[in-house]
Amino acid sequence: MRKNSASNVIPIIIRRTRKRGNTVTASSTASGEPAYPHLFDDDTLDIALSWHLRLKDNSATAQDHLDFQTWVSACDSHKAAYQEAIQLWDDIEAPAQLFYQYHSAQKPRPRQAAPSNRLGWAAAAVLMLTMLLSFELWRDPTRLDRWMADIATSSGKAQQVVLEDGSALFLDGNSALDIALGEAQRELTLRRGRLWIDAARDPQRPLHLTAGDTSVSVLGTHFAVSRFHSRVTITVGEGQVAVRDAHQNQALLTSGQQLIVDNGKLGEIQDIDTQLALAWKEGRIIFDQAGIDDIVEQLERLLPGRVFFNAQDFAGLSFSGSFSTGHPQIILEALTDLSAIEAHHLPGNMIWLRSASAG
Repeated sequence: MRKNSASNVIPIIIRRTRKRGNTVTASSTASGEPAYPHLFDDDTLDIALSWHLRLKDNSATAQDHLDFQTWVSACDSHKAAYQEAIQLWDDIEAPAQLFYQYHSAQKPRPRQAAPSNRLGWAAAAVLMLTMLLSFELWRDPTRLDRWMADIATSSGKAQQVVLEDGSALFLDGNSALDIALGEAQRELTLRRGRLWIDAARDPQRPLHLTAGDTSVSVLGTHFAVSRFHSRVTITVGEGQVAVRDAHQNQALLTSGQQLIVDNGKLGEIQDIDTQLALAWKEGRIIFDQAGIDDIVEQLERLLPGRVFFNAQDFAGLSFSGSFSTGHPQIILEALTDLSAIEAHHLPGNMIWLRSASAG
């Protein structure tokens, strides 16, 4: 997974600011005049965010506050950037608080500080490692699956695999898969993400795929399975598959059919256009009156990090369009331009989506 330094991951508040090149213009007052008629660049905003997080820490010292006053009073652009940083964290309180807890553990200070002697170096190192790991797994929960899986892909990077039995697999980006080929049966476990399978026919060794509480059994067929949180989607391109949910309810799908298992419960079988449903294999993402869940599912496969949203803000959202999987940022741009959605980019490859009408 690609790593970004803090200076390269800058929050952009679409509602209150307009990004122009490498500068951001401050918001306007009720009278229409700019609150701060000056420009502040990305680095200044990043420093302002660091100051805001540092001062929220109960352990911030008097010297920290003096240093901050020196910095913020140095020029009006520092004041503008700091006000923007405060407003950003107020808008996204939950993820901001979690990032603040991580940032507090790091203790970034503009000036060199004496090391604390309250903990031994070994204990402090273990504590720091634990906090860093906890935050990284919260920010990118795919990491644990990637560490443990037999095959894993990062965001936006698909992989093709041919198994020893001749079955062809296409593992989409941000996916993780376990493979166990035995003498009596073939077992695949989709930990996360999306998988297309052209299963080699072998009546003596049926192929079973597990995705959470959902199991799929086949002999020889083309089908796709997608796992996103508690929702599993099975799409059959050719042949038949048997699907069983957590309550042992079973459904039989044939060519051109799709079934969604949500929270371990079978949904209704739908007849679909498989060319549209499987377009992701050809590098296309096609939304047909998609809701926010479908949009976020696709974005998290293509982009590093996490995408957050409040479902109540998007109850009536319907979004359609065809996009290349190689340019996921265009999906975000289309959402913000056409659907009155604001995309707040946060440190750590996090994105907060909110409706412009939410206030």
